[in-house]
Amino acid sequence: MYQKMRCIGCGACAAVCPYGAIAHNGEDIEKSDGVSVKGIIINREKCARCFTCTRTCPSGALRICGVEYTADELIASIKPDIPFFKNSGGGVTVTGGEPLAQADFTLEFLSLCRNLGIHSILETSGQGSWEKLRQIAGLCSVIYYDIKVMDPEQHQLLTGVSNTIIHENLQKLCKLDDIIGKILVRVPCIPEVNDSAEIIQEIVDFIVNLGIKNIQLLPYNTMAGEKYRWTGKVYSMEKTGTQDKNHFEALNRLAESAGLAVIRN
Repeated sequence: MYQKMRCIGCGACAAVCPYGAIAHNGEDIEKSDGVSVKGIIINREKCARCFTCTRTCPSGALRICGVEYTADELIASIKPDIPFFKNSGGGVTVTGGEPLAQADFTLEFLSLCRNLGIHSILETSGQGSWEKLRQIAGLCSVIYYDIKVMDPEQHQLLTGVSNTIIHENLQKLCKLDDIIGKILVRVPCIPEVNDSAEIIQEIVDFIVNLGIKNIQLLPYNTMAGEKYRWTGKVYSMEKTGTQDKNHFEALNRLAESAGLAVIRN
């Protein structure tokens, strides 16, 4: 990732890149003290991901995104926070990406959390193995379950996969007396994509019929664009803003009118 506001314009990365993938002639970056420095341009087609630049960058403007842990290493890193969890009612949230894409790791890690009495939340789209999801669901305290749209063709168009497995897994979870009370359905509402009253009503009807009691409608987060810029990608929703509060409140009231408990942001 390249976070240009951290860049000090030293050019060290361009000097050491063995593939000539970095040029020290990017846009001027104005710093908080009013001084401007020359940024860099990364040719990501030339980049071989040797990460020589990240080891050289003195300011952290260039860095590797993501750290690998074993379950034991991760649990060791959060053990010092257990007193804070107990005093605040907090705990651990396993999110993503999609935790079911690393189901064995998620299962092992949540088992360790359970053994230590750590409250845990799973954030999932439900796209994964039912057998693994059932085991994981039994270990966590709360399940945040994403539903985006009900129509399978629209879901395929928007996400690249059908929602058949997602809906089937949720239906199976709701048949388990020890699980259904843990479930909170969350809907990431994208402007002019899935934030219409008609689409929300379809989702509400679906989950009410399953016996789910809780829902949270998430307003569009404009911060997503920053991550695209850091990784040199084009963000197609650059000019899209979050929803008007009145529009969002109308969606919340729609869910409430069906008897759902709405978690407001």
